[in-house]
Amino acid sequence: MSGAQIVAALDGWVERLAHLGASVVDRLRPGLGSAQIRRVAAAHGLTLSEEVAAVWAWHDGERVGTDVGTSVQFPGLTPGGAFYDLGTALETSLTYHRICGDDDLLTDPHASDSEKAAVWRREWVVFDSWLLPLVLATGPDGSTDTFRYDPQSGTEWVAHSSLPARVARWHEMIDRGAWRVEPDGTWAVEPALLPKVDRTWPVAERIRWTEIT
Repeated sequence: MSGAQIVAALDGWVERLAHLGASVVDRLRPGLGSAQIRRVAAAHGLTLSEEVAAVWAWHDGERVGTDVGTSVQFPGLTPGGAFYDLGTALETSLTYHRICGDDDLLTDPHASDSEKAAVWRREWVVFDSWLLPLVLATGPDGSTDTFRYDPQSGTEWVAHSSLPARVARWHEMIDRGAWRVEPDGTWAVEPALLPKVDRTWPVAERIRWTEIT
């Protein structure tokens, strides 16, 4: 995966939203230059990978931290979502680290993998703020994993995928009619058209189909 592939997937998504008349498209902010991204990240004590930096080089969010309103007033890239400017996204991420992080536990040789899985890592970045934040997590090889962080289960019982693979699921939700853009540019969700989960499936497969955003 590369930053260019991530941007191509996001561009394809926004192109589709523009065709559907989604109002979020007109609110997308200009992307940041590489020097700006490094400066904002450094101000928060962070260094972003090439893939994560590519997201805010694409667009610096569709809103800033002072934009307060409902999902009708500020529709996101997905139903209920919020894609913030880089500064706000990093501040939000570090707040999660203060609340759900435990750097000592992560280095404790006696702590179990399950215990460590529930801990927020300082380098994680929130891409989409929702009930459960959509996290961009950089691996040792620089590749980016995405998942919805749940303090109850951490990274164990959530769906993991690359960002382009996750965007592909968003397209699928529109294809099946589960998500639609209303005439006023806001989102609507049809729960009856969301994927049905077979309880006989393996747990990992059930998670994959339950977590769609």
